[in-house]
Amino acid sequence: MRNYSLFVLLIPLISCSLFTNENDGYEVALAKWEESKLVDYEYRYGLGCFCPQVTPAVLVINADTVYQVLDPFERDSVIVQTGENTYEYAGEVYKDFFKTIDELFEVIKDARGADKLKVEYDEENGFPTRIEIDYDKNASDDEVIYTVSNFTPHRILAY
Repeated sequence: MRNYSLFVLLIPLISCSLFTNENDGYEVALAKWEESKLVDYEYRYGLGCFCPQVTPAVLVINADTVYQVLDPFERDSVIVQTGENTYEYAGEVYKDFFKTIDELFEVIKDARGADKLKVEYDEENGFPTRIEIDYDKNASDDEVIYTVSNFTPHRILAY
């Protein structure tokens, strides 16, 4: 009988540990972002990781898709060297590195089991402004930092 009682008492403890922290701001921020219904916007994107350095860049998002990857100073397409005399558009070569806001929310959702996850959100529209992830504290070169700044919505004008 005592073993059964102990088991019943442990069930709530075990089940609570399976859920993520409800107070981390993710759900509130995601709800704000979804409420904004923004699918056309641009922002300055930063990515810090052990990966090709193709940022900072300005990402132009149209219809919730990365449309352009621009140099933040010249506003020209970012071109990267892919061979001795070969240059290509960074948006095609490294397309998995450039993220829409919806994709950044997916990054956060997927990283909730990481050793360290710290996220800052925009107060008005809810999008993440800084994401710091350390997937495994015992591994090196697995850390990643995403930054979002200079966010500008593109409003479609109806005629």
